[in-house]
Parts: sequence; C-alpha cells; structure tokens
Amino acid sequence: MISAVFKIMWLRLWRDKGALILAFVLPGFIFAIFAAIFSNASGGSLELRVSMAVTSQAPASLAFAEDVETKADFTVTTNEDWTLTDIEQRVRLGQDDVGFVISGDVANPLIRPIDIIKDPSREVASTVLMGQLRQLMAESNQAGTTELFTQSSALPRNGDTDVTDQSVTYYIGATAILFLLFSAMQGAAISLDERKNGISDRLLVGPRGAAAMLTGKFLFLTLIGTLQAIIIVAVGYLAFKVSVTEHLPSLALACVGSAALASAIALLVASLSGSSAQMNTVSTFIVLLFSAIGGSMVPRFMMPGWLQDLGRFTPNHWSIEAFYGILARGQSAFDLLYVWSILFGGAALLLLLAAVISHRMMRV
Repeated sequence: MISAVFKIMWLRLWRDKGALILAFVLPGFIFAIFAAIFSNASGGSLELRVSMAVTSQAPASLAFAEDVETKADFTVTTNEDWTLTDIEQRVRLGQDDVGFVISGDVANPLIRPIDIIKDPSREVASTVLMGQLRQLMAESNQAGTTELFTQSSALPRNGDTDVTDQSVTYYIGATAILFLLFSAMQGAAISLDERKNGISDRLLVGPRGAAAMLTGKFLFLTLIGTLQAIIIVAVGYLAFKVSVTEHLPSLALACVGSAALASAIALLVASLSGSSAQMNTVSTFIVLLFSAIGGSMVPRFMMPGWLQDLGRFTPNHWSIEAFYGILARGQSAFDLLYVWSILFGGAALLLLLAAVISHRMMRV
C-alpha cells in the first residue's frame, strides 16, 4: 500500500511539469540569486555608485581625489564644478548610492575633511564607502585621522523627527507590490475556473467579448489592490509615523498604478495558463523571481550590477521608485512622470495583450 501511494504521487508530480519546476528548479534559482547578492555584499565588495565633489584646494586633498578616481573599487562620478548641493541631489534621486565632498585638507589631523552624503535606506553603503576611503588614504600615505568624516542625509528635511526609521519608507513600496502581485495572481486564477465551467463562453456572446470581460476583471483586481496598498501606507503612517498627509494625491497615483500593473500581469499569466495548477506554479515562480531581483526582498544597491539592470524589468522596481520617490525623496507627481508611464502604460499594454491571447484561446 505504501509503495502504491508513493508511486501514484510520484506519477502525478512527474506529469505536472509546472509542479516539477516549482519543486526542483525554483529553489535552486532563487538560491542562486541570493547567493549572487550576498556574495557580492560580503566583505564590503558592494558595486557602489559614488559621486564625488572637491571644494578644497589643498594639495593633499586634490591628490587624494585623484587617487579615488584611479584606484577606488567603486564607480566614481565627479565634476570639477560640483558642490555639496549637486551631490545631495544625485544621492536623493538615486542616481548614486552614496556621495562625498572633500571640503577640507585631508592632511590636517584636526578637522574632518570629508562629508559623506547618504540615503538612510542605504546606510550600509556609507559604511562601506568610509572603510574604502580610509583604506585609500592609508595606501596614499596621507596623514589623516580616525575622525575623517561627517555624515548627513541627502533626503529633504520635513521636520518630522519622530519617525522610527527613515528607511521604513523604502519597504512601503517593496511590501506593497509583493502582496499586490500575490493577491492579483490569486484573483486572476478565477478566470481559469470560468473557462473550465463554460462561463467565459457565455460572456463572450455579449458585445466586446474578451476585452470587456478582461477589463471588468482588471478593474476589480485594481480596486482590491489599491485598497491593499492604502492599508500598507496607513500602517506606515500610524505605526511608523511616515509623513503621508502632504503627499496624498501622489500616493493615490502610486497605489493605483502599482495595483494596475500587478493586475495586468496576473491576467496575462492567467490567459497563458492552461489549468489552475499551472497558474499557481507560474505565478509563484514569477512573483518570487520579480521580488528577489526587483528589490522587495533585498535592496537593489546590494546586488551585482547585472542583477540591478535586470531588476528594472520588474514591477517591483517601479513601485518602489514611486513610493520611495514620494515619501523619502520628496518628488512630486510631475517629477515621477517616467514612473507613471511605466506603471500605467505597462498595465494598459499587458491588459491588451492578455485580452488578445484570452480571446484566441477561448475561441479554439
């Protein structure tokens, strides 16, 4: 009996290719991603993007700046005309992970000649940068001191000093899109039951057919997702004192846009799936993959460069950019036009594609 049950279960698993992938491919795939991330971050080997400004004319400081450009392990971006304001803007907008300004004489042991400009959600980046700058200074035989640095935030000061942790704003978008994807995938799976029970065939008799049917589902899933995103934002406001009230219109766009893109992706996956089991397998794979490389599980700046580039093709990246841009960087809705074009434009394009595929499959 035991062997018969074992054999039956094995045959079911073997015949379900999706379940096989979920059981034996996905774990290794996700492990490879996290291994690449944390092996890259271990030992301070982050592939940092660093901006540098030099406002001091001290010979030792100018020589040290040259050493940074030629010997540093991180990617340095600099301009002779840049000031503290330029570095703050680049770090605030996410163009660089961290920045610094050489404003004093690095050979003078009585001052702190280097000001580190950081993003609170990337605190580890400033720590790694300070360690690497100390190492470069030692290799350059600069006199220096153990008290080389001052630190300041690149984010706008809004006067809210009661926030438990400024970096919590990053996880509003990261968490929202993760759960929006899971929720939308679950809701879109209903389409497969409708197709199996013949409900879809009766709906196609009406005008506009598959497009109208998919649009109705899309609007419902988007509404549910928007409410879920609002709940997450509300928790951030009530439990972590994130400044929300002055950004309500922009946050509304972020909630709706993230929910819309997640819903469109879910409906596209449903239109391509042949069964509920296949839908569950594919959706789990997609959500975990997007979340791993898109920044929902680990901040993207900790990833290797090639993985950061891949992350731009995930909804997680753009949802995080929307929420973090509004809540932490102080960007307006107009400043985030490129983000809205991805969220809303991508949702419209994927919904249209899902409608075309769904129509063809239902007519077969």
